[in-house]
Amino acid sequence: MGLRELAQKDAAHTIEGKQAGNTVFTLSDKARHSWEITGFVGDIGYSVDTEGNRVAGRTVCASFLASRVKINGKTVTPAPGWKLVYRNLDGETQESNVVFAEPDRTIGVVRVFLSLDMSGAEQAVNDD
Repeated sequence: MGLRELAQKDAAHTIEGKQAGNTVFTLSDKARHSWEITGFVGDIGYSVDTEGNRVAGRTVCASFLASRVKINGKTVTPAPGWKLVYRNLDGETQESNVVFAEPDRTIGVVRVFLSLDMSGAEQAVNDD
């Protein structure tokens, strides 16, 4: 087994491993195709600049095996306007939009960057 095949096998265990506490989420395209996928969802707020100052920022992304998203037997890369729905740690449903995707075709992983609806409670900022 070559290094690439070994990396793909490891990625499948790491990204889809329930023991790691990974998330089950739903990805859907504009044509209403839908996939239930296990992967990582990261929602990180309060970025810092290069001097350590907090800046208003939020990075929300999801990573999953590219082979889990197929249309007519062909692997497809998510595109802007696709939806991703997951539950956060509080059990609340979060709906997000794909902004762009970064496929890693070497080991078959895709990372999508997401935008959230920031209206209402999600917009609250804590000044601690």
